[in-house]
Amino acid sequence: MWWIALLLTFGFSFSLGLEDLINSALERNPQVLSKRYALRASQLSLRADQQLYFPEVIGSYKLSFQSQKQSISFLNIQVESSKRSYQSFQVGVRQLLYDGGLRGSKVSISKSLVSMSEKDLQEAILETKLEVIRAYLSVLSALELLQVVKKQKEAIGEDLARRQAFYREGLVAITDVLQAQVKLAEVERDLRQAEGNYRIAIANLSRLTGIEEEKLQNLKPVDTKVETPSLEALLQKALEKRPLLEIARERIKIQKHQRQIELSNFYPKVFIEAFYNYSDQNTQISPKGFFTLSGGVSFSFQSLSSYYRALSFVEEERKAKEEMRNLEDGILLSVKSAYERFLTARDNLRVAEESLKLAEEFYRLSLEQYKNQIISGTDLLQAEASLTQARKAKVIAYYELLKSYYELLREVGEL
Repeated sequence: MWWIALLLTFGFSFSLGLEDLINSALERNPQVLSKRYALRASQLSLRADQQLYFPEVIGSYKLSFQSQKQSISFLNIQVESSKRSYQSFQVGVRQLLYDGGLRGSKVSISKSLVSMSEKDLQEAILETKLEVIRAYLSVLSALELLQVVKKQKEAIGEDLARRQAFYREGLVAITDVLQAQVKLAEVERDLRQAEGNYRIAIANLSRLTGIEEEKLQNLKPVDTKVETPSLEALLQKALEKRPLLEIARERIKIQKHQRQIELSNFYPKVFIEAFYNYSDQNTQISPKGFFTLSGGVSFSFQSLSSYYRALSFVEEERKAKEEMRNLEDGILLSVKSAYERFLTARDNLRVAEESLKLAEEFYRLSLEQYKNQIISGTDLLQAEASLTQARKAKVIAYYELLKSYYELLREVGEL
């Protein structure tokens, strides 16, 4: 039936792309998962600090037992002033109106910690993506190198058959046949090694993505368009988008807010509170329960300890700024180094492509000359070896260019 054939065709033609591999890796990578948990923890801490703006609920209950009752005598009248056992409780709310910036600074610190967790997660994602991309390109490179060796084996096999025919006609010596057989054995050895390299690359990609090796046998080819970007634009993007620099900026903010927390100890605290009080200690007093509404100011500090701690955070802020400047210089240097590696890989690919064209033409002419018995079989094998090396060099140069391009994007923070 036609629809069954269509389903089978679709199933066999299904292949995984780079985006599929990256998504699978991000779902299971331990480093990425740990950063996500850290982000969730910082978000919950922020919500906890935001609760500081809500009123404080206060309640207490006390059950008391006295050794004896108390009473008051007045004009020969004795009035009981306290029961031997009594209870009292208090419940109410207190709202802090002004705290010298204490709560605001704590919330700001929590927001900075959330931002740092987000940027830390982004760095982990960038690193995971680059690792998967490298493994993906290694698989494709190993596969193409395997195909190159297979082509070499096919060419050597044809050459061997040609020499055997020449030998039967008495045109070449038996040594020419033996030479081709030896070369074919060497190529078969290289083929086994290339197959092993391909299997290892598949296993590594499977380890990173969690996808079975069988499903990685059919990968989509690379569709990346490599363009040479401007170094100045890359440096500017790195300063703007690199998550590590965002983390450094948040550290500076945290030091400022911590200094404000210490200085808030020197400011008065303004509050209002409302309570309901109840006590049945005195039987003669009524009512037993009543409401109170009050406002007040509190002020306390211990010598100059908070002042010196605030000064210490000033020094910590200066330290963080210097560390950020050093980090900026390091990132800019990394971008420049990655850019130079990219330019080198680009030039190497151009040279490899030109060398391949020359090697193909050289092999074509050598083959024609050998068929006409103008050159020896050794010369033909050398021409074929040069062609194979040129093919390998082109494959290696192409994927080195892609790797250097993605590494450059990772340094910028755009991967």
